[in-house]
Amino acid sequence: MSRIFIVGAGAVGAATGRALGHAGHRVTFVDTDPRRVAVLVNEGLDARRDLDLSGEPESFIFLCTPTRVVAGRHHLADVAAGAEAIGRAMAHADCPHTVVVRSTVPPGTTRDLVRPLVELHSGRREGTGFGIAASPHFDTRSSAGRVGRHALETVRPPLTVIGSDSERVVNALRDVLNPIVPPGGQMRLLDDPAEAEMIKCAHSLFNATKISFWNEIWRVCDRLGLDPDEVAGTVATSADGSLNPEYGIWGGAPYGGNQLPGDTQGFLGFAEEIGLPMPLLSAVVGVNSGFEQRLEAEMEALSMLAAGPHYYAPEFGDLDPEALDEQCDPDLEIPLIARPAADGGPGPDASLIDESPSKANETEPTGRTELAGGEVRDVRTDPTANHPSRRRAGRRPWIPRQLGR
Repeated sequence: MSRIFIVGAGAVGAATGRALGHAGHRVTFVDTDPRRVAVLVNEGLDARRDLDLSGEPESFIFLCTPTRVVAGRHHLADVAAGAEAIGRAMAHADCPHTVVVRSTVPPGTTRDLVRPLVELHSGRREGTGFGIAASPHFDTRSSAGRVGRHALETVRPPLTVIGSDSERVVNALRDVLNPIVPPGGQMRLLDDPAEAEMIKCAHSLFNATKISFWNEIWRVCDRLGLDPDEVAGTVATSADGSLNPEYGIWGGAPYGGNQLPGDTQGFLGFAEEIGLPMPLLSAVVGVNSGFEQRLEAEMEALSMLAAGPHYYAPEFGDLDPEALDEQCDPDLEIPLIARPAADGGPGPDASLIDESPSKANETEPTGRTELAGGEVRDVRTDPTANHPSRRRAGRRPWIPRQLGR
């Protein structure tokens, strides 16, 4: 049994605290709202208005303050205030404690905002004086008005993500949270808190985008007098994007083929003909067009390399390539020269793209998933080394500056 403090007893804090208390941990809720504290006390729970760590054993402090949106931007004042309060309490602590950011925050908040504030107000350094991690709260709330069996999971969330620079903190927090992972649920262990934060953001953005997509399709069906439920129910069991969890999730390259480009652009034109705007589909076409232009620029750069240095760097004349470092602006990015082979093909220095990576190399696990019961399963959390997005990222140093890179 671990000692747990919940800073911020709103929806996320209450759900987290109740789940951990039900699992047998000793939980104390901390909230500045006296009415909220009174409600929790009336339920027989330990709740107070101030965080006091004096005499407390090593504990886990879950920061669950709300992240408000003001003028279209995250407003992190409550998160900062919670971090400051934790730091002040930690200044009088008798032992190190671990701070766990449970709020939904932009990537980098744990490392760049919460950690410095705790260090400032506690006089301690992260690592030796306290531990820190990000473990955002996930729920399964569906679109408003259609909750049904997808009601909010307040006690046993289906996904638990833990991210920390410290392996010790990750393992300790895993032991604390493992009892609240339901059968079949996942626990993802990461070595970067920003990745945990980004997973939560992408999780919400994907759900919102999917709901908005079907709302657009619903409007088209409604305009044409078609049954939107029949359309949605069929597509949900036929589209690769619904059936295959890995379909389309490796970013960095546009969609192509014989169907997707023509179908998306053609249907967008059809929607305009019937007087029905489809802003989401329009954005999809626009994003893909941007990646197509990026790919064209990179392919042009490869062609320039294959043509030789005189094609893309005429200003250097007959200078020997090895002398360029001494005779050019040190800030200028110099492309790597690709020397052709004797048979006219690409030489040993050439860099070619294989846009169809071998399936034999498509399983390169870079993370861990722990299922309920302790079973550990390797999962691929990043594109493989030979995936197009990785190869393009690796080529960036030698893309000519003239191409806007």
